[in-house]
Amino acid sequence: MIISELKKDKTEFHAKVTISIHDISQQIDTELANVAKTAKMDGFRVGKVPLTVLRKKYVPTIRNGIARDKIDAATKQIIKDNKLNIAFDPAIDDFKNEDDQDIEFVLKFELLPVITLPDFKKISIEKPVLDVSKKDIDEQLDRILSFSKSYDKETKSKAKSGDQVTIDAIGYVNGEAFDGGKLNAHKLVLGSKSFIPGFEDQLIGSKAGDDVSVKVDFPKDYHSKDLAGKPSEFKVKVLAVHQESIQKIDDEFAKKFKCENVEQLREQISKNISSNYDESILIFMKMELFDKLEELLKFEIPASLLEREKEILKDQVSKVGDNAEVKSMSEKERAKYFDGLASRRVRIGLMLAEYVKQKGLSITEEDIRHALIEQAKNYPGQEQMVIEFYQKNKNALENLKGPILESKGVKAIFANEVVIKEKLYTADKLEKFLENILRD
Repeated sequence: MIISELKKDKTEFHAKVTISIHDISQQIDTELANVAKTAKMDGFRVGKVPLTVLRKKYVPTIRNGIARDKIDAATKQIIKDNKLNIAFDPAIDDFKNEDDQDIEFVLKFELLPVITLPDFKKISIEKPVLDVSKKDIDEQLDRILSFSKSYDKETKSKAKSGDQVTIDAIGYVNGEAFDGGKLNAHKLVLGSKSFIPGFEDQLIGSKAGDDVSVKVDFPKDYHSKDLAGKPSEFKVKVLAVHQESIQKIDDEFAKKFKCENVEQLREQISKNISSNYDESILIFMKMELFDKLEELLKFEIPASLLEREKEILKDQVSKVGDNAEVKSMSEKERAKYFDGLASRRVRIGLMLAEYVKQKGLSITEEDIRHALIEQAKNYPGQEQMVIEFYQKNKNALENLKGPILESKGVKAIFANEVVIKEKLYTADKLEKFLENILRD
């Protein structure tokens, strides 16, 4: 096998490979001799078929097999001898495989660039930080209290707004009880607007033991068409009236939320409020990082990687459908847009892959579990089905690993490499800031 280098630069390596007819003939003869031992053909005994007959039948197949083996062997040898870092399997060009002639072909390798990591310390990234105020925490505490109300204080007094009444009721339309209109020992907080308008108001002033006739009209947009817009009467029996027990925000209350005291509860609330913005803040910071990396990463990239990324981008844009900005571009502008965006994504992707490799970052079972949960969140009500799909489909699961490693790389860069400058925002200003940034 003779290998001749044809081209070598930062992105490509081409080599011509020649397999001499002498070597090919020897291999063919060896293969034919093996075939002849067991060959069966009409008119001949097993192992007695003439070589001339076998040659005519089997040589084309044997020769093609030899060509495939030599292509594979040449590929491995070229990569090893030249220490190539290839992007894909090589393209095969100028393939010649004629009878009684040398086998010739050209292998064209696309090379991954040699990537030097940028000086991350020269990169400064703003990190928006929510300045959680006492008012924000107090408001959240009030909301928690509203969900933690208890009504264990029974009273014989007349019910007022905010009290809880326990009632039996039967609803009638046109003098006939309707399906779904019967209540047994139902607990209703007056003023909660849980029932149709006017119902709760007519129970204010009642007390335990009272019979109350409640007359209301069903809303015109009521979910049951049989009842929508119709007048009704509910015969209500008030079984009990309970007043709201005043809940104190103290250490005992905090323990309900696995906090030792109120101070720890307030700290946890502050963290929870801030965490609501974590994902949007990370997206903003990634955009900032990638913008600055784009200015620093100028290495050449393989043409096939660039074309593949452009096709992915075009497919994504077509699926979104309503992309007014791209649609308004001329054909030349659109080509320039996809070229620029694809170049940016490929360069950043290659740099992150190199960073992950150099830092020895790897994927853990916890990383995969978290990624599966995030995917499942996109399909409310079908979470378990989504998780099982990935667990049963190795290819789908493998496709998650690229984004996981990229995410780990980005987070490691933020934690250990670039300069992070925190900037405080109130909740209102942070929401407006992130909304404007992410919308653009």
